[in-house]
Formats: sequence, structure tokens, C-alpha cells
Amino acid sequence: MKVIIFGGAPIRDYSFCKDYMTDADAIICCDAGMGHAKALGIDPDYIVGDFDSTASDVLEYYKAKNIPIRQFPTRKDETDMELGIFLALELDATDIVMFGGIGDRFDHTLANAHYLLSLLKKDVRARLVDDKNCVEVIDQHLTVEGKVGDLVSTLPLSMEVTGITLKGFSYPLTDATLTLDGDYIAVSNVLAEETATIDIKSGYLFVIKSRD
Repeated sequence: MKVIIFGGAPIRDYSFCKDYMTDADAIICCDAGMGHAKALGIDPDYIVGDFDSTASDVLEYYKAKNIPIRQFPTRKDETDMELGIFLALELDATDIVMFGGIGDRFDHTLANAHYLLSLLKKDVRARLVDDKNCVEVIDQHLTVEGKVGDLVSTLPLSMEVTGITLKGFSYPLTDATLTLDGDYIAVSNVLAEETATIDIKSGYLFVIKSRD
């Protein structure tokens, strides 16, 4: 089951959303993420949050549509995005795409990136996406598709990532090791083929497809 989650971070260009949403089974808006759904002209299946950052008229607009809403107190342990993730897991999501999760608040952005690891450990594929980046965490294999020349960075999330093999890249690696405290040789790699592969033997690896 594929679930789209809208967070409240700014989205400059919505054109990237369509490719990820075509086969979505459910859409969850977290607080100000409702504004993104409204801008796209779509109705979410669920709304969660404390609603301290959403426009009141947008909230009333969706309330009038009788969309299920879960409201939480402002003083809580979870971020609104995390509440959306919990709901997605209740729905038995196997694939989660998070929009509006990369923004000016680095603490929220970093937390959202780390949620990718917790979801991977639950056997859920998760991606954090905006108009310039697609961030994923892997522990085994990933096939990367794109155009020749696309930028792809691989950065360690665990203290050590071993057995890294990159094929189809301008700068390939074979059975390499990257460490969290200083090995960043795989930043800004470049696709040499339209389909490339990333394999690792142990650890957790950020895979970040980016564009300027």
C-alpha cells in the first residue's frame, strides 16, 4: 500500500508531485500540509496535527468535506509529520512518500530524514521528496533510474557502511567502505547510464538524488 504524506514545509514547484501520486492508495495531510493539497486541488483521505501552523480557512474548507481529522494538543512528543507516519503504518503502508518535509527548519528536515531509517527497519520503503531532492535510506540494494548526468550522492547513516558497490555511475565503487566520521567520496556522483545499481553488505546508507 502506497501512502503520500504532506508536511508543512514550503513547496516551490508542485510539478514533481504527479509522478509519485499516480498510484497512491491514500493521502495524509499533516497540519499545514493541507495547504499543499488545496493548492493541488485534491482532497486528502486523512488529516492529522495540532493545527498550530495551518490557515484556519483551509482547515474549515476540509472540515466541511467531512474528511477524517485527528487533532492533537500542541504540547506533544511527536511532530506532525510523525503523526502522519504513525497513521500510515496503521493503514499498513508498505511505501511512503513524504512531501513538504524538507524546509528551512533543519531540525525538522533532519528528523524527517531519520524517519526513513525507522521505516526501513519496519520493511517500509520511504522517500523524502521535494522539487530538487529524493532521499532514501537503504540497507541492501537499490536500482536508480534517471537521465545520464543526474546527480546521486551516497552518504553513510550508520557509523560504517561496508561492501558498497556502485554500478552505472561515472565514479563506480567496488566493495568499498564509507564511515560516518569522514568518508564522503561518494557525494555528487553522476549517472553514466539510465539505470544504475547500489548494493551494500552492512550498515545504512543515504541515497540522495538531487538537481541544482
